[in-house]
Amino acid sequence: MKKIWILAAAAVLLMSVTACGAGDVGGSSSKAEDSSSAVSSSSAPTVSQSSVEDNLGGLQKYLAGNGVLSGDATKMRADVIGAKSGVRYQFSYNGKNNVTVEFYEYDLNSLNDAAQKVQSSVKANGTFTLLDKTISASLSDSGKYLMIYKDTVDQETNKAYAEKVAKLFQEFKS
Repeated sequence: MKKIWILAAAAVLLMSVTACGAGDVGGSSSKAEDSSSAVSSSSAPTVSQSSVEDNLGGLQKYLAGNGVLSGDATKMRADVIGAKSGVRYQFSYNGKNNVTVEFYEYDLNSLNDAAQKVQSSVKANGTFTLLDKTISASLSDSGKYLMIYKDTVDQETNKAYAEKVAKLFQEFKS
């Protein structure tokens, strides 16, 4: 009987420790509070578009240089949506690992069927379907880049931050 209680206690302990890495649970760290000041700063970009290349790496440098992108990029499989390359970032902004943003680059001179379907759907209604799941996305004004932005915290400062990211993204190399 003691062994059963010990195993049960170990399972409860394991579950509580595992929950610590579950993402945003409503709290905010001092690092996240410091990052919220980025929205209130000047709306003019500090890094110019002309100082970076017109590719996915240039887009990342532009957004990071203007304070709206942080952390390390994880390569994404882009061919599923017809893109030539893609990356994902996950970072904290007024929460704990609450922002996930993905960027994809298309070769506009060589769009396959998947790319054409995704782009036309995003242009029409701001979403596309992948594996029976509807995904909200936006295209840059040039149509060369696609962004998927998700934030699990629903606060006004987070919405303003998302708008700033979207504005910088959409205007990139248009």
